Amino acid sequence: MKILQLMNRFPWPLKDGGALGYYNFIKGYHDAGCQVTVLTFNTTKHFVEFDSLPEQVKQLATFHLVPLDNKINPFAALGNLLFSRESYHVSRFISQDFHKALQNLLNQEHFDVVVFESVFMAPYLKTVQLNSKAITVLRAHNVEYEIWQRLSVQTTNPLKKFYLNVLAKRLQHFEMGCMNQFDALTFVTQTDALHFKQFGLNKPAYVAPTGIDIVRLKPDTNQIIPNTILHIGSMDWMPNQEAVQWFIQEVWPGLSAKHPQLVFKIAGRNMPGHFYTFNGNGIAVLGEVEDAIALMQSAAIMVVPLFSGSGIRIKILEGMALGKCIVSTQLGYCGIDATDGKDIHLASSANDFIRVISNLLDNPLLITNTSIAARRLIEEHYESKSIIQKLLHFYQTIKKQ
Repeated sequence: MKILQLMNRFPWPLKDGGALGYYNFIKGYHDAGCQVTVLTFNTTKHFVEFDSLPEQVKQLATFHLVPLDNKINPFAALGNLLFSRESYHVSRFISQDFHKALQNLLNQEHFDVVVFESVFMAPYLKTVQLNSKAITVLRAHNVEYEIWQRLSVQTTNPLKKFYLNVLAKRLQHFEMGCMNQFDALTFVTQTDALHFKQFGLNKPAYVAPTGIDIVRLKPDTNQIIPNTILHIGSMDWMPNQEAVQWFIQEVWPGLSAKHPQLVFKIAGRNMPGHFYTFNGNGIAVLGEVEDAIALMQSAAIMVVPLFSGSGIRIKILEGMALGKCIVSTQLGYCGIDATDGKDIHLASSANDFIRVISNLLDNPLLITNTSIAARRLIEEHYESKSIIQKLLHFYQTIKKQ
């Protein structure tokens, strides 16, 4: 099968869920014997020097990179708000250079399937339909507008609330308006699939969570540093910023009072500068780290206090594969078929987080049992090879509209 993936960023380095979500499917298709081509933006935000990439990455696919300056421009954002009804999020990824590169690629090669990795690549659907007979598939990594809708609910600043609400509504209009123009859609969670169906999705749909490389990710309890908890995630994503700040302000004072030796490590790409002011009193703000897996191995407990967002948290899946004990909100582990108290631990308030984490710290056997159960869950339900094979079978069942 010849597959073309269209991406709004290059998936490297593997230090955040977005990169992992894209990369794991490139590798999965390749390992399954597909001929993979990737046409992707090389953005200012996630810029890569292609020549410096590891050879094992370059060999996974034929890559074509189109430069894009996608930095948020306050004047453009204001102009969009005042003089346009289009989604600002989507408009930042509209590029004539990308249109031309895509058209040339489609005229030169035949593809069986074109996968649009996220709704932000949907503006290029007509170009594909006019230049190719390939099956078109939208992979919805999130319900994108829900992220901004929930952020608007959380904020107390009236101007910010108004602006976020406008962003959410415009993105919702675009997201739900284009879904039935594809031949099929795939989702990372059943919850997201049901959401689209409630808004009128009438095309074939399939749920394929991001697969995990269980060979690369293996538990190693010898690396655990006692009295250490961790949050790791891309810190240029607003829901993560919101989550970490809430945990520091609402949970950490009470938790550290009960466990004075406890250290809370915070890591992730593009750490906002003001987070470094939280250093001290048991908090260690690390920013981007060279080896995320080694850092995850060092903590027995990972916290995911998300109250906004959508899709599936790949860092939770990776943490579980590494045998980490995860403490998360319901939203944080939405879409993961985990059981509270068995392979993950649920907390919905500051007092819950303090109680649950304290109980784990006081009962090492509970951490061990959770670790074993978490790893088993990943092996049985989230192993990459099995997920990809089932997804490829789904592609074969799609009829061109």
